[in-house]
Amino acid sequence: MVCVHDTYLWWAAVSYSMATQNADTDHGSDLPSAVVDDILDDGDRRRALAILAARDEPVVVEDLAAAIVGEREDCPPSAVRAPDRAAMTEELFTEHIPKLMATGVVAYDSMLGTVELQRPDIAP
Repeated sequence: MVCVHDTYLWWAAVSYSMATQNADTDHGSDLPSAVVDDILDDGDRRRALAILAARDEPVVVEDLAAAIVGEREDCPPSAVRAPDRAAMTEELFTEHIPKLMATGVVAYDSMLGTVELQRPDIAP
């Protein structure tokens, strides 16, 4: 059975990757500066990258969602309400993970439901 999230992530990653293949890069980075700026433009995406960099290991997407909301709301991840965690999990799957996968910044393991930072040089 194909998971809707996995199909969406694949298609979004392919589309974003194709859009950035021929862009100019800055200072030897393999990502165009405009792409890096776009990645770091969103506050929740910056939080996600910082959390992944600090943990230095794969993180379950739902746990990452709780950590992002907890950091944003200044509370521990365990205190994040289930609806807020679910909303951030959906946002990660539909907006952030596809963009970060397409640029090679993170890797997503659909079997384990984890995401791992691949480009610590991009993390804030």
